[in-house]
Parts: sequence; C-alpha cells; structure tokens
Amino acid sequence: MKRLKTSIVAWSGAAALASFAVLYQIVPYERLLDVALSLTFGVSLAAVLRYALDAFRAFRSGRGGAEFLIVAVFSMVLLLLVQRTWGIVLRVYDRPDWLVNSPMTIFIPWMLAWSVSLTLVAPDMGAMGEENRASLWRSIALFIAGALAGFVLSTTFHSQNKELSALTIWPQFAGQVICPTQQPGWAPTDRLYNIEDAAGMKRN
Repeated sequence: MKRLKTSIVAWSGAAALASFAVLYQIVPYERLLDVALSLTFGVSLAAVLRYALDAFRAFRSGRGGAEFLIVAVFSMVLLLLVQRTWGIVLRVYDRPDWLVNSPMTIFIPWMLAWSVSLTLVAPDMGAMGEENRASLWRSIALFIAGALAGFVLSTTFHSQNKELSALTIWPQFAGQVICPTQQPGWAPTDRLYNIEDAAGMKRN
C-alpha cells in the first residue's frame, strides 16, 4: 500500500477517473464525447510518432519477448489511431452504409486480435526451454479458447437479433408461438407462424 501511494501511474489513473466523474456531471454529453475522442486521437497520434522507429526495429527483429511486446503495444495504439480516423471519416460523411459496411470495419478488430495475441505469447518467447515451451502452448490454448468463446457468443446473439429483426418486419406475429422451419404448414387459428413462410406471404 505504501508503494501504491508513491506510484505516479496509480495517481495518474486516479486523476483520470476523478476528472471523468466530475466532467460527466457538468459537461453536456455530446461535448464531453467530442473532447474524449479528440484526446484519444491526439494522444494516439503522438504515441505513434514517438515510438514508430523503435517499433519498426522490434518488428524487423521480432524474435524476443520484449520485441513482441513493443510491436504489440505499438500496433494497438496504431489501430486505435486508425479507428479514430475512421470514426472521423464516418462522421464527416454522415455514416453511409457503404462506409459502415466496408472492409475497414472488419480489418480493425482483425488486426487488433493479432496485436493482442502478440502480448499473449510475448512472455514465452526467447530462450525456448521445456518450461517456456509448455507456457507457450498454454498461451496458445488460452487464445483458442477465447476465440471459440467469442465466436459462440457472437453467433448466439446474431441469431437472436436476426429473429428479432424479422419480427420487426411482421409485428403482427410478435408474441406468438414460433413454428419450426421444418414444418411448412401455416395455422393462423392456432397462433402458429413460421418466419420463412411469413416472408413468402409478405412477398406475395
């Protein structure tokens, strides 16, 4: 606890939390959002310019744990800068669908996953003894488990959102029992419906 009181990092974190709590109460939401996004853009740009050369050297060597960590942190900051730049572009053009659904929307989280994976294996790189090799496999296993968990969660919520979006198209069927897609029959008197059948009726 004594060391925590003398930690500059701890005090800076506490100051950031306290300033946010105060400003959130007195500054309008939209204005504070603009300030926060502008600060993020500015700090990210400064960090990218400051550490670009060191990150390039680490990227060129790229075999030790320290180099993995340097490249990983730099990549995260760079991707954050790209994301903020992309957000500015979307705001300028009023978020058109062709920009929102562009490859950039997928590219940023894809590369962010690569950056985080570097931090995951960074402590295990370098001298590859038996202990380090076992630790590396544990890190890879954690990465695979996390990726599978994220995939399961995303697909689960995607299927639920798809069903809800279908009900918004046909609100008269909301609250009724869903008929399985394998049953082609339609029985409105029993308050059964099938979303795919409803789509066909809507088109007809």
